[in-house]
Amino acid sequence: MDLDFVYQKVQVLSPKAAKIALRMLDKDPHIPTEWVIALRPALAQRSSSSDDFRSTDWMTMAAIERPGIRRFTERFESREQRHARLWVMSLRKGARAAASQSVLPDDAALE
Repeated sequence: MDLDFVYQKVQVLSPKAAKIALRMLDKDPHIPTEWVIALRPALAQRSSSSDDFRSTDWMTMAAIERPGIRRFTERFESREQRHARLWVMSLRKGARAAASQSVLPDDAALE
């Protein structure tokens, strides 16, 4: 995954979407630490003018963590909440793809 592209996408997130994405980024054990370190300052800066979370923001975060409830929460999502959810999901997908491609030579010898 191209972190420059992801960083550019941070710049177009609304402050509320950036705040939701930051919260999810901090909690996700599957996103590489170096990605978190690279993206966290940009998300924090972008989200600095955001209001506090509302109940529908928490529902969006629950839908990110548990995709099975997404069909119930999509009805209540605002545009910025949807944008945050899709950004986080694409980041997770990129992390999975990067993890599957990064087989070290020593790892192959252990199998």
